[in-house]
Amino acid sequence: MKNTQKKLKAKHFRYLSKEYIEDPLKYLNAFFEQETSIRYLLMDINLLINAASSLKMNYPHANSGYNTKKIIELVEITYVIFKKCNLKKLKNPLDFIQCDSDYWNYVSGECLSVNDIESPEDEISRFFSYQSLWQWYETLDEIWINICDRNGDFLGNEGNKILAVRELLQRLAISLHKIYGNKSLPDSIANNQEEIENEEIQGQKSLKQINSIDTKKEPSDDAVENEILNPKERITLPTWLAPQPYSISALKNFFDRDDLNGWKEDIRYWYRTVITENEFWSANNENNKFSGANLLYTYSCIYSLLEMLSNKLEESPIGSIDIENPISILPECQSILIRHENKEIILYYISDEELGHPLSSLLATVSTYSQQQWDEILYDWINYGLDKNRYTGDYADYSTRIYQTIIKIIELAYLVAFSDEIDLLNQNQTAPIETGI
Repeated sequence: MKNTQKKLKAKHFRYLSKEYIEDPLKYLNAFFEQETSIRYLLMDINLLINAASSLKMNYPHANSGYNTKKIIELVEITYVIFKKCNLKKLKNPLDFIQCDSDYWNYVSGECLSVNDIESPEDEISRFFSYQSLWQWYETLDEIWINICDRNGDFLGNEGNKILAVRELLQRLAISLHKIYGNKSLPDSIANNQEEIENEEIQGQKSLKQINSIDTKKEPSDDAVENEILNPKERITLPTWLAPQPYSISALKNFFDRDDLNGWKEDIRYWYRTVITENEFWSANNENNKFSGANLLYTYSCIYSLLEMLSNKLEESPIGSIDIENPISILPECQSILIRHENKEIILYYISDEELGHPLSSLLATVSTYSQQQWDEILYDWINYGLDKNRYTGDYADYSTRIYQTIIKIIELAYLVAFSDEIDLLNQNQTAPIETGI
């Protein structure tokens, strides 16, 4: 029979690279030999669930963002194993203990088993029987958000769901460590699995689980394939956020979300939380605008804007700008005053020459970093913006210049978007140079 299973690729995942998708053992070897031990991994999982569930249980200096990212990677590599080994789903994923020996094996820590058979396959099948990959993404994102945004309720504060998620994640970690120790992937189909012969169609309620815990709506096999291989078929992003070609209307849509000064304020505060220790987004700030959810929103919008401009740059290449001194800041320009919609606005980082050629200047400024570098910078910034630690990543010495560059991009984008509506005030009239944060 012809194999119709679609091939998993790096673009289908958030973090996995091609080499790890082709060889999951390579990832597990690197993870357990270079990243952490199983003991610390289990403690990290427990701490993450506790921190997301209760503010009082959150350790302020924990690397929550980094640890959450690593858990997401583990779930992704598990999905690769799940598909590569053609593992089947279980009818009752929360039916952990089926006989006395299962109980005593678990209590003694000797193994995780079903019917007295030690089996990582069962735990992987159990994991994706409880939730699909996409639903696990949502759960782990919720952990990340709730650690940083104290207004949220992790899994609706439902204790049975929280306990199930913690147990499944810890069992998954143990199973992956056993696969690492065995130096081989599981057999194609575990002998003790219960196959679901007729899976219910998507949207139909799944079978009711023990302990009064209901599983989430379970899609068919084809739907499960499509949710990872064709995620855009499941989610329609807003036009201002979805990938799109460059256009003036797209730039105007960006500023429909907030005006120029609003964006500059968001980015300014984001920068402060990146470079300042013990200050993070929404901490000790009475303004509800600066919640963790709003930071994720800001990140998404800036990411989409840079993605669109980087794609435009590929159509009209401009030579990259070399940065000789990593801690240098942008040259101070004579601030420019403009009027738009009866408001006077100050542009801090645009020169007179750039004022006459805003689009080419915009693309040249974006080319300060490659699209991949911008992706890394924004990811690092959101990680540290949600954390109490000061940014110490690869671009730490560039932080001030990155901040100024993003502000300059926003200013130039505003000029390009509304060039026909903007009145240029006296260029010789100067405004105070923005030097502080």
